Amino acid sequence: MTGLLSDIAHALALSVDAALLQRPAFEYVAAHPAIALASLIVPLIAGASEMLGKAYVLVAQKVGRWRIMASLAVTGLVYMLGVLVWSASAHFLLGLTGDLPVSETALAGIIALGYAPRLLSVLTVAPYYGEFLDRALDAWTFVCVGWGFWVVIGGPLALVILCASAGWLVSAGIRHYGGRLTEPLLRRLRLVTPGGGHV
Repeated sequence: MTGLLSDIAHALALSVDAALLQRPAFEYVAAHPAIALASLIVPLIAGASEMLGKAYVLVAQKVGRWRIMASLAVTGLVYMLGVLVWSASAHFLLGLTGDLPVSETALAGIIALGYAPRLLSVLTVAPYYGEFLDRALDAWTFVCVGWGFWVVIGGPLALVILCASAGWLVSAGIRHYGGRLTEPLLRRLRLVTPGGGHV
């Protein structure tokens, strides 16, 4: 348990470097599978951060505390699912070239670190600039992941862009429609959708 907590702390520290496009952060994750897996905490927290920004709405609707916590967890899991699908699609595309320089675990870790800007999602609920900030965080995340791919794949550039773009589109779709996909379960559990709606 202590080792896991240490790995998670290390992954969170690396996520700051990843957000600043520091090459060693991505190289380290690619070389250490345990840290790559621990890095999945980043999108989990990022998803919860997005829902946390809407917490005041939930409180105003008198949604119970445990339901708010469960909703934070579900939103985080939707983000994590997006990372896993993104890594699987990148792994598939790299496999088509016959060259797999890194494992799917390493790819997942790189993408998870790239979600570091999304830890600021709690701020996107703000009026006036919230939507702009949301799009800016999306762009920042894409750049981080694309740079991470470049660091560990090393080219060609077209392949790096393809892996980053295709995976990002799929991941964005999962995040966008995650609430609808999980709505039947959430409705049964009387939770809140990742989009912030009360069901």
